[in-house]
Amino acid sequence: MGLIALALAGSGAVCLGAEVAIGSLLHVTQNVWLALLLYPVVFLLALGVLLTMVPSMEKPEGWGVLAMIVIPISALAVVHLTYSGLDQRALHDRGQEIRATVSDTYWVDEGPSAPLLAAEFKDPSGRPVPGTIYGEKLKVGQTVTVTVDPKGKIPLYRGERPTGSGKFLAAGITAAVEILFLAWAAFQGTAERLAARTKSEPERTQEPEDSPA
Repeated sequence: MGLIALALAGSGAVCLGAEVAIGSLLHVTQNVWLALLLYPVVFLLALGVLLTMVPSMEKPEGWGVLAMIVIPISALAVVHLTYSGLDQRALHDRGQEIRATVSDTYWVDEGPSAPLLAAEFKDPSGRPVPGTIYGEKLKVGQTVTVTVDPKGKIPLYRGERPTGSGKFLAAGITAAVEILFLAWAAFQGTAERLAARTKSEPERTQEPEDSPA
């Protein structure tokens, strides 16, 4: 069990380190295409660690199915929350708050998903505010506070300058859930393997009865 715990701690640290690094990379690059490439990589990495660490996961049943759902989704959430938190922290450091008026709203087709409502803005002088906010129920003529990145790298944010603390807290909680489920799956799988081995050993070691003379 000691080796299992050590391997689990090492694998968990590597996974979380990779997830935070990828989230940081996405924050620095702000590249949508890179995000579309790396999110599947994170999903497959989490599945790979689960299959490597946990015995009998080739054909998961019961708790194994739950682990295969929770762990990869948690990994994706850690990446996204890290990415979003760093964006918000950057806006807190250099963002500019503007009282902006909604100048236009329109629906964006998301394919199989429900369409998103998009809103564009203008500042008090009537100039367009760079950026678009999606998924907010806003009406043309409505005035709201938005935070703009002067460098134009971070997406427009509705509200006053965020701190990112809520995103980082959520990332920490999600990371804890991911590690707990990985540990649970590892020890459950190992217990099942040991039970199966213990059950089969007496059958292999039993000697045949003496034949009558």
